Amino acid sequence: MGLFSRFSKKSSTVDEESASDRSTDEEIVDEDVADDHDSADDHDSADDAEAVAETEAEAEDLDDDEVLEKSAPLDRAEKGPFDAAEDYPELNRLDLGALKVPVVDGMQIRLDTDDDSQRVLAVTLIHDGGGVQLQAFATPRSEGLWNTVRRQLTESVESQGGECTELHTGLGRELAVEVPAKTEDGRPGKRAMRFAGVDGPRWFVRAVFSGKAVTDAEVRAELSALVRGVVVDRGDEAMAPRELIALTAPEVDAAPEPEDETEDINPFARGPEITEVR
Repeated sequence: MGLFSRFSKKSSTVDEESASDRSTDEEIVDEDVADDHDSADDHDSADDAEAVAETEAEAEDLDDDEVLEKSAPLDRAEKGPFDAAEDYPELNRLDLGALKVPVVDGMQIRLDTDDDSQRVLAVTLIHDGGGVQLQAFATPRSEGLWNTVRRQLTESVESQGGECTELHTGLGRELAVEVPAKTEDGRPGKRAMRFAGVDGPRWFVRAVFSGKAVTDAEVRAELSALVRGVVVDRGDEAMAPRELIALTAPEVDAAPEPEDETEDINPFARGPEITEVR
C-alpha cells in the first residue's frame, strides 16, 4: 500500500461549504510524499490547487438554484463509481468511511483535514506524478449537482480570462480548464486542470485531476480507473443538499516490537504511515 500523509487546513466555515463553492485544499505534498516525485511535479501540483481555489472562489455568487438532472457515465452502476448498496467487484480498497478508494502498489494517499475540527474533507490519490482529489457531497435522490457545478466553473473561468472545454470521457462529461497563472520566473502563463463529476444515488463525487494526470494519457487512465473503482457509502442520516460528506481517517497500527532481537529485520524498510503536516 502507498504512503499516507495528512494536510491540515484551518477553516471556520467548513460546515457551510458546498460542492460548488468549497475551494480545494492547497496541494502541498510533504517531504515524505515527495520522495517519489521531483520538485517540478510538486510545484506544479501546488500551483494547480491554488488555481482551483481561485477559480471556485469566483463561483460563489452565481445562481445555483436551478434543478438539473443527474450526470454520470451510462455504465456507472456496472463500472463505477459504485454505491455501497450496489454489487461491485472486490478490490483492495482503503476504507475512509463515505469513500472506499482502490489502492495499488506505488500509490500515495493524502488526507486533507480541517485544522479546527480535524474532519477529513478530501482524499488525494497520487500515482506516477499525477494526482486526483476526491470529495463526496450529499444530494437529493432525484437531483444531481454536476451539471450545475460544471456550468458555474465554466462561467467563473471565463470571467477570469481562462478557457474551458467540455469533454466526453469514460467518466462522463469533464471540464478541461486553462486559467491564467504566473510561471516560476514571474512571466504570464497558463495552468491546466481537469474536473470530473459523477452523480449517484443521493451523492455526488467530484474529482480534480492535477499534475501529469492532465497531460499524460497513461497516467490519467490509471487514475481514472481508480475513480471508477470507488465505492460511496452515503449513509442513512439526513443531510442538507450539497453538504460535504466528511471522510474518516483510517487507523494505522504501529509496528509491533520484535520479540527476538536477532530476528532478520530490515530497519530501513518503509511501510504505510501517516504523516501530519500543519
